[in-house]
Amino acid sequence: MTEKLPLFFLLASHLFVSGVLSTSILSIENKCKNTIWPVLYSWRSTAVSTTGFALKRGETRDIDAPSSWYGLISARTLCSNSTGYFTCVTGDCESGQIECNVSYGWSPVTYVYFNIDDGGTNTYKISLKYGYNLPVTVSPSPSQSTSGTCMSSGCMVDLNKTCPDNLKKFSGGTLIACASACQESGSYEDCCTHSFNSKQTCKPTQYVQNFERDCPSAYTYAFGDNNSIFTCSNTTDYVITFCPSSIPNITGSSMAPLPEPKVHKSQRKLKAILGGLAAVVVLIIIVVIAVVVRAKNARKKSVFNNENGQMRSQSFIPMISESELLLSILFCRLKKQ
Repeated sequence: MTEKLPLFFLLASHLFVSGVLSTSILSIENKCKNTIWPVLYSWRSTAVSTTGFALKRGETRDIDAPSSWYGLISARTLCSNSTGYFTCVTGDCESGQIECNVSYGWSPVTYVYFNIDDGGTNTYKISLKYGYNLPVTVSPSPSQSTSGTCMSSGCMVDLNKTCPDNLKKFSGGTLIACASACQESGSYEDCCTHSFNSKQTCKPTQYVQNFERDCPSAYTYAFGDNNSIFTCSNTTDYVITFCPSSIPNITGSSMAPLPEPKVHKSQRKLKAILGGLAAVVVLIIIVVIAVVVRAKNARKKSVFNNENGQMRSQSFIPMISESELLLSILFCRLKKQ
């Protein structure tokens, strides 16, 4: 039983250190003309530190996404607390306050989905399935955005301008959002559900066609291609920018180059330090256990030899134990990280 302890601590230390180092930093930027109120909603996973907050024009807030986090990010607009009950014209989570409740109702806003550290990778997509209220981009850290599946994605066009008349949402005579056909009607045909749950029976609506043309990398249609899903390593950081500075005129499906995100060296360095300290503590524990195990084995061998009258001087050839082998493997993996 004692011999198995180093292996147990090795596995535990690997999981602990991986958990410390595999979190991703989500930097939410507001480049809109007015204050926005981002929402972060978690599904069946550890919740992030906040579910909602105010973000003034030009501000950025960093959020640590825990390992195995699955959730979404959106932004509320035109919010007010004048009546003592916090409400927003678009994206309201109906909690009556800036922070949102556990439950969440879909509304016609632009959503960003994240699945952090799912099997060693992160996936993300921008979704217009329920509608649109603000342009947004997602940019992975430059050191990671080198592969064909890890790259910037965005919907940088003001889609309210191409929204079908029957789906436009107004507030005080001002166009503020565009609902999807599914969000507006809830019909099986518009939502591609029940008997319409196939590409043959559920055809793209005018809403889908407009949005696919202007934001080709966003998810708009249940049976569209998979170009809207992007994949990076599980240590990638991201910048989510609402109202990016370059919003081209709507003249086609082309997208302007997306901005380079800031590199968060200090926070990544802090996580590396914490991981290193945790590894050192675990290494010390493993070394102590290995010494105790070898000492016990030596005593047992000595007693056995005495009882059989076979004690004699002999040369000693050191052998590497299982615990020492596991220890060297862990040390090599930590150096790579």
